Amino acid sequence: MEKKEVKEIRERLDMTREELAELLCLSGYRTMMNIETGFRRPGKLAIRLLRYLDSLPTKRAKILIKELKSHDCE
Repeated sequence: MEKKEVKEIRERLDMTREELAELLCLSGYRTMMNIETGFRRPGKLAIRLLRYLDSLPTKRAKILIKELKSHDCE
């Protein structure tokens, strides 16, 4: 997954870096910034989830995001 794809998906879903990091169970803003600048690559499961969310209509993706957020990462 290209670094620009992550940013484009995040922006299409109208999410901040912090919100997307939380959804992907990552440590936060800096981690997302590193992914979006190409310093770090997202894990395979994160890539799969991002591609799936990107394939959905925005409204449906936001419903899924809300549902996923109701489950704890820990």
